[in-house]
Amino acid sequence: MEKFTVRCNVTATAGCIMLVSVFFFGNPDRGDDAAGHILQQWAEQNLTRTAEQNAELSFRFIYDFQLEPEHIFDLDGCDMAIFVDCVLNQESPTSWSRLQTGSQLMFTSHSVTPESLLFLFETTLKKNAPPCYLLGITGNQFQLGAALSDQTRNAIEEAKNLLHSKLSSEQPH
Repeated sequence: MEKFTVRCNVTATAGCIMLVSVFFFGNPDRGDDAAGHILQQWAEQNLTRTAEQNAELSFRFIYDFQLEPEHIFDLDGCDMAIFVDCVLNQESPTSWSRLQTGSQLMFTSHSVTPESLLFLFETTLKKNAPPCYLLGITGNQFQLGAALSDQTRNAIEEAKNLLHSKLSSEQPH
């Protein structure tokens, strides 16, 4: 499958107070790794309504197979960022944690970690990264061609509620 990036901006009004970049990543052909793609499709439909109801919020949705150095530019100018990814064998169906800027650039031949992306943002653009959070969705099947597991399917439903709750509150942190 060819790699691609999808970007979608949802702006409630010109007087928006908070721009939130939401990064969804994962490969839809690799079982539970499809969680990011599924949540991105849901967010484009459902969080758009949240932006319409709350004139203080605006969203920038970014979907890709993995984080890459170029994603620092999708962080630039936002007030907060959320990274949505499937996490191997975490204890709870979902997790929400504040990300800290990494102390060095760590990457594989295919991707960078969110913490490394924040490090790259700060060292390249010479400014502090916005507050960033990781919404982790539990998963354990990542083989090419595997189906989405029931465990991850249920975790996705919980993640939808968590993401909606965090973005609907006055303090998303």
